[in-house]
Amino acid sequence: MRPLTHFARGVLIGRTGSANVFDPYWAMIHLFEAGSRFHFDFGDLIANSHSPHPGFWSMEQPGIAEALIEAIEHQALPKLRAVTTLDDYLAFVSRHMFRHKLFDWPSVKIIVDVAQGDLAAARRLRDAHRPEWDDDPSLAERIRDKRHRLRALCALLDADDRPGLAALLHDWEAITVRNFRIEKFWTPTPFPLELPPPG
Repeated sequence: MRPLTHFARGVLIGRTGSANVFDPYWAMIHLFEAGSRFHFDFGDLIANSHSPHPGFWSMEQPGIAEALIEAIEHQALPKLRAVTTLDDYLAFVSRHMFRHKLFDWPSVKIIVDVAQGDLAAARRLRDAHRPEWDDDPSLAERIRDKRHRLRALCALLDADDRPGLAALLHDWEAITVRNFRIEKFWTPTPFPLELPPPG
């Protein structure tokens, strides 16, 4: 859905163990973590009201396309359209059953705090968790890359380099957008970090 700025909203079709069965979800995700996969954490399964089994979607069901369109229009789009700002997105996630994957995970929350311009909160997380983000050659490359990015973020926090922090988050957002192949829909915009304080 557009506009596509610091978070993405969409409907995703998940695979199952059967070639004829699929799982549609609506979901949202913030884009400024250099992500590689649009996960379903902050969303929900789209139910099939035309099936005796509401979670079951089969290509063999008569009228399956019409049923999916109806379900998307009634179950997914109202929720997705209600979220139009980064604050809306964070408020939505704060009420979601998987809220802990953002608000209770320091390696995610510190990035969101920086994007929001709450550098005091980000520094508290840096001070409490920085040793956990040291390099460890025994870890998978994906985890080492994440730790490397966190250390770069912490170094800019150390230097109180707001322009550098903003540039870093813009770079990570661009990486995610390329990985998701949604460049043509993306509108780069300033983070709250870059805006003058209200009032």
